[in-house]
Amino acid sequence: MSEALDAEKILASIVELRESIVELRTGIVESRKDTAELRESIAEQGKRMDEQGKRMDEQGKRMDEQGKRMDKMLEEFAEVRVELKKNTHDLADIRADLEKNNRKLDENTRDLAENNRKLDENNHRIGKLTNKLGSLVEKIVLPGIVDKFNEKGFKFDAVSANVEFLNEKKDGNIAEVDALLENGKFVIAVEAKTELTTKDVNAHIKRLQALHKISRFKGKKIYGAFSTAVVKPKPIKYALEKGFYVLQQPDAMAIRILDFPKGYSAKAW
Repeated sequence: MSEALDAEKILASIVELRESIVELRTGIVESRKDTAELRESIAEQGKRMDEQGKRMDEQGKRMDEQGKRMDKMLEEFAEVRVELKKNTHDLADIRADLEKNNRKLDENTRDLAENNRKLDENNHRIGKLTNKLGSLVEKIVLPGIVDKFNEKGFKFDAVSANVEFLNEKKDGNIAEVDALLENGKFVIAVEAKTELTTKDVNAHIKRLQALHKISRFKGKKIYGAFSTAVVKPKPIKYALEKGFYVLQQPDAMAIRILDFPKGYSAKAW
């Protein structure tokens, strides 16, 4: 009986031992599985850390490049500051020159105002002188001119000084003549010049062309003439060759009509 009980206990112990071994084997298997999962997890984390390391390296490179760009910008900014400082000095010089020029401009403006004032005075004096000259032509010179032409047989019965011919609308003149000698057949338009020039001759040609179109002179021969005190060969020769009478007037009492060059004569317009 005692031996049978011992055998059952031994058998029970063997069963328990087998169960313990099974459990142990199961635990070992599960432990291996957990270890494999842990290794996989560690490997995955290692990969992520490697990737993070690579990203950090890339970020480090970008930061280095940004740092280089920043350094370059700081250098350029320093150069700009130097240039700006230089330009500031240049601007100060420019302002000084501008102020100097403004002072000169003010002085020139004052001088111009003074010159304008003097010019107005001179124009006023010239106006008075012109009026006196017109009066002189009308009262002294013109009668002597008429006498000289009448000696040539013109016999003028109408003599006028400072004659102005208006256009049809009477809002402007066609021509102005210093002296106009006129009769039933002839008209002589006389220009009085202190010193005759070729420009005066050309202007008188245009004046006679304008007078020729006026109905008042229809059917009449129009001649041109100059009365001058200063005789210069070139313009005198030019006027005579263009067919103008030229009266030399060294003084009011000694007027004479110059002779035409050989081959030239007075021209009627």
